[in-house]
Amino acid sequence: MKVVKILGIIIIVLVVLVIILGIIAPKKYQVERSIVINAPREPVFEQVVYWKNWNAWSPWAENDPQMKVTILGVDGQEGSIYKWEGDPKKTGEGEMTNTGVKEKEEIRYHLHFIKPWESHSDGYVRLSEVGEGTKVAWGFYGETPFPWNIFMLFMSMDKMMAKDFDRGLELLKTIGEKEFQRISSFEIKKVIFPARSFAAIEKEIGFDEITDFFRQSYPAILETMNKRKVRMIGAPVALYYSWDEQSRKSKLAAGIPIFGSIPSDEIKTIRLSMASAYTIDYMGAYEGIKYAHQSLNNYFQRNGLRLRPPVIEEYITDPMAEPDTSKWLTKIYYFSD
Repeated sequence: MKVVKILGIIIIVLVVLVIILGIIAPKKYQVERSIVINAPREPVFEQVVYWKNWNAWSPWAENDPQMKVTILGVDGQEGSIYKWEGDPKKTGEGEMTNTGVKEKEEIRYHLHFIKPWESHSDGYVRLSEVGEGTKVAWGFYGETPFPWNIFMLFMSMDKMMAKDFDRGLELLKTIGEKEFQRISSFEIKKVIFPARSFAAIEKEIGFDEITDFFRQSYPAILETMNKRKVRMIGAPVALYYSWDEQSRKSKLAAGIPIFGSIPSDEIKTIRLSMASAYTIDYMGAYEGIKYAHQSLNNYFQRNGLRLRPPVIEEYITDPMAEPDTSKWLTKIYYFSD
């Protein structure tokens, strides 16, 4: 009986001790690290708002190159999911869900670790202007339930995670500054865009439909032009009237320059008056043309210019005649009010 009594007292003391430690131990935790990137917010924000870009600067992806990543939903929008499955000793398994985006300012996400142990927390990446650069703050926060919060008395979440967050921000800085150098490398000229008429097909479509739209539209326009005996007098163009990142839709047109107009119900005639325009001669594959657009967008913002649609891409080089993408010339025109 005496032994049982002693064991009972020990158990009570331990229970009381656990309760006391649980009361005094912190339940909430937060970790935040920051860095200044010598680039404007636009190219940096693109790296953090799209899950597809995270592997390039994720310290965990760097540490576990065999990690399998799956992206669900519309990348860059609330509700999209980044799922990963990797080495149990390095990255484990889990997912991040986009819980909100402030354009060029912030992405918020919910972090769900599944393996090797389950936990939930919330994270964010916030951008702010600092002089000529961008300050990026990357952090996460959450709560540890009783009795597991007792371990918070003997370990520092900040010390555990700071090294990884610092490494990720260093990688992001390298990428962001490299992207900005590429954007800044273009020469922007002010020119007179001559009055032109285009035989065109115009439509509002989703971003994922754009390639197929142009692939189908140009042959259809040329077929109608041949039937109507209308001559092509220049390189084909794309005319962009709107570009909505939130809805991921664009109102655009595929056009071929002509004299006068085209008498057709299927093909419309778009006429543009002579106007001043800012232009870039972009050399390369179409996948990299976004950098030229970012360069023009930055130029307009820096100089307080207001964009007037349409934005025009003029495809000088025929990809069927020139297989070397480095020799493809695309002229880009931005008009200002």
